[in-house]
Amino acid sequence: MKLKKYFIVLLFCGSLAIPAAAQIQSETPLHLMNYDYIRRWRFGFSIGGNVFDYAISNSNKVVLPFGDAVPTSMWAEVVDVAPGFNINGIINYRLSRHFDLRTLPGICFGTRNLNFYRADGSLERSMELESNYVEIPILLKYSALRSSNYRPYLVGGFNTRFNMNWKTREQKGTYISTAICEPFYELGFGLDMYFYYFKLSFEFKYSGGFTHSLGSNTVEGFDYYRDVIDRLNSQIFIFSIHIE
Repeated sequence: MKLKKYFIVLLFCGSLAIPAAAQIQSETPLHLMNYDYIRRWRFGFSIGGNVFDYAISNSNKVVLPFGDAVPTSMWAEVVDVAPGFNINGIINYRLSRHFDLRTLPGICFGTRNLNFYRADGSLERSMELESNYVEIPILLKYSALRSSNYRPYLVGGFNTRFNMNWKTREQKGTYISTAICEPFYELGFGLDMYFYYFKLSFEFKYSGGFTHSLGSNTVEGFDYYRDVIDRLNSQIFIFSIHIE
């Protein structure tokens, strides 16, 4: 998806900005001068928005749709994405002058619309797959040298998400289920801004799933929707505002 390409470009630009921003000089009074160099433990909270997507590999299998007499091939695609939101706590442990180990346990809500098409290109069915995740990311944060009241950083690590809304919803036309637990890798960049009483951060992050996102449960008679997908990997693009 194009969103992933845009994020990679932003991540590259953010990495280039770190050494450049470290050279900027300013006469602005410094806030929280010892915040990053004395305190080992720091706490806060985070709110943000997200966009959910799937990377799909179709199986190209010939299936027999429910009620049809003639088999046909089908394929799936995500055509519509909707904004979601996430709320997290922040637990940060300073390892050294530039590195921090942090976890942001919280909840993450999002939706994907998965469309199924027949071989002739006609729409067979559209399914709304909602995901209500409980997440526990473990991240390593690298911060550049502080310049005035600003400090850019890179962040990366792993996240485990548990989907509380994994079941099929036959009444809403969703005949397939999603995985209960999914491991993710995460990469991002951000900017810390120091104020008199607190630190505010803006962060962009990409989260990519390692494993197949479809569950084993399907509504009876509609197994073919699962069969047409060979591989389904979750992708999440997240913008967050951290306050510590």
